[in-house]
Amino acid sequence: MKPIIQILKRQCLALTMLMVVMGFTGMASSGAVVTNLKATYRDGQVFLTWTNPTGSNYQYNVYRSTSKFTSSSQLSSSKNIGFVRDNSSQNIQLSIDLPGDVYYKIEPTGSPLAATQGLYVVTCTSNQPYYYAVTVSDILNIIETKTITMGQNSLSSSVNETVAKPKPIFQQTVNGSNENKDYYTQFVNNQETDLYPAMNSTGSYGFNFYITKRGNTGSYPLVVVYEGAGSAITSGPGLDGDITNCYVMGVYDWLPLPNGNKIGIGDNTYFAGYHENFNIYSTLNLIPLTGTVKMYCQRRYIEAIRWAKSNLPIDANRVYTKGVSASGYGALLTGLLYPDEISAVYSSVEPMFVKPIGEKGELYEQMWGAGITNLASDILDPLTGESLSIYETLDAKTLLHVKEDLTLPLIFDVHGKKDVTVTWSSKIIDWFDALEENRAGGVFFWDQRTHGGDGKNFLPEETTPDFFRYKTNKAYPAFSNCSINQDPGNGSSSSGDKYGAFNGYLDWEDKITDNTCDFTLDVFVKSFYVGGVIDPEQYNTCKTDISFRRMQKFQPTEGQTIKWKNFDNTNTKIQSGSFIFTGGLLSIQGLTVNKSGNRIELKITSCQRTGKDMDEEEIDSNINFIRSPTGYSMELMATEDGEAEVMIYDLIGRLMNHHTIRYFEGSNNFEIPKVGNGIFLVSVRGQSWMHTEKLLF
Repeated sequence: MKPIIQILKRQCLALTMLMVVMGFTGMASSGAVVTNLKATYRDGQVFLTWTNPTGSNYQYNVYRSTSKFTSSSQLSSSKNIGFVRDNSSQNIQLSIDLPGDVYYKIEPTGSPLAATQGLYVVTCTSNQPYYYAVTVSDILNIIETKTITMGQNSLSSSVNETVAKPKPIFQQTVNGSNENKDYYTQFVNNQETDLYPAMNSTGSYGFNFYITKRGNTGSYPLVVVYEGAGSAITSGPGLDGDITNCYVMGVYDWLPLPNGNKIGIGDNTYFAGYHENFNIYSTLNLIPLTGTVKMYCQRRYIEAIRWAKSNLPIDANRVYTKGVSASGYGALLTGLLYPDEISAVYSSVEPMFVKPIGEKGELYEQMWGAGITNLASDILDPLTGESLSIYETLDAKTLLHVKEDLTLPLIFDVHGKKDVTVTWSSKIIDWFDALEENRAGGVFFWDQRTHGGDGKNFLPEETTPDFFRYKTNKAYPAFSNCSINQDPGNGSSSSGDKYGAFNGYLDWEDKITDNTCDFTLDVFVKSFYVGGVIDPEQYNTCKTDISFRRMQKFQPTEGQTIKWKNFDNTNTKIQSGSFIFTGGLLSIQGLTVNKSGNRIELKITSCQRTGKDMDEEEIDSNINFIRSPTGYSMELMATEDGEAEVMIYDLIGRLMNHHTIRYFEGSNNFEIPKVGNGIFLVSVRGQSWMHTEKLLF
């Protein structure tokens, strides 16, 4: 970490080169001008195209005004909204892998732009007409030509603009390993609106994502795959082909920076963002000392997800993110920044935080600022309303802690003790501890794998979550401090168990009762598989804490009393208690969970059911018991088909009879058998209701 004085000295040394790269404008004229400037409005954006002058090393500066540009004196800095560079009509990322040069389409069914054309896309910020002008800077001579020629580089007619939600534009279909990927481009810029935030710093740029449809169903889950640097446009989607009946969206972390990875152009931001003044065409930016670091990339991803939910037959409650290594960090970051919209996250061998270190440390300092300055980000602390610093935002442990009592997606995580890239160390143990302490739901695995997956003990199907069972509108239990968790050790690869998981032995039934006054959940200890076989160490019971996340209707308020009970599979109450709810995440510690299953019940005392809960409970008043020769006949009037359990207890709580009935909409009759002489308690329990009555046999 460098002292501020060292940073300032380095800034001075780089300033001259930077003035060139950033296109610092002089007063002289280089003579290069654009011609044939045109503007088209579509879906909340203005598409400016023009004919480029002959030559290269040019920067194209875009000016906007409510008045017509007729003179160079009108080209003030306050009217400059951004710039693009050479080849602005070329889709450079697609051109890298596809044959020939690929150029953007600005109409879904239109033709690609020509190589001689320039492109700048403006997001509309107000409902009024605007005029535009485009000038050229020679970035080698630091000169801007400010000549204005009406009808050539200045519009003679205004553009009637309307603020609306922009849409990505279809580009082309690419076959990736016998699976079609439809590529779309998000045209973004540095203009902030309530409908479409700024998603780039310097000005306009077109970023790609793809969509792949798998299977055939009515409402599709969406799996968002974060594609890594080695992923080619022509490769298949980064998701196991056995996962089907879904849409796959592939997103990228790519900027047109020079001298990047093996392809010679392009670099990444760790799927995060960069400073509001960062020049995406240069690696010679000044290290910022003030200003805001904006999560531009994460903004792009969530906007693409929202577009898919609005325009494709996607179940908005079933959206998942998945990635490996740096892309796993991106998938995790989206889940933590937008937890209300992401159902579950699956990350493998990902870093849990990033900072400017290594051979690209200086580039990341240009993007994020130095650690000693720790600039503000555009992410707010939900509790204080204040901005988190950028190095808090880039640390998943901090984001977990900030959102502990709020919504969180389930997190499924895998790390390797032989990993020397994201090195197995005390930092990974700290990450596991943070997941436990902040009561995150999911399973957190480790084994003997390297960063590339060699030497792994777990099969992919053993660590890959059953994505589609998780929904943003469905409650789930977050287990923590389970007594039968394996031991990951102290951070040394030789300490602790060679493989294992936190919460690897625990699961729950999908049937959950989530009502205004009561909540019921069935949990159990499951068998633990490693390498396709049952691990030698299996358990019949354990102790664990359970936090109840994403509850929909069971929403106690501070000061209410909650009673809880834990029943085993014989319906025997083995634990119970009560507490006054004080806000935050509702958790119960030290619950016993058995392999044969347990039912956890929560109830709010003195709670009055309202609305839909009343409808769900109507079946209670439509159960009648009538004496019969063999015991009692139960008449049940149901509003829909369903199943229920019938349990008969004696007065000291012993279960005398337990069976399941299937009822249908309308009138139903069932025989309640005689189990002895005297008074018995008959309990009938459906998915979202329960009726209990004392009967004399």
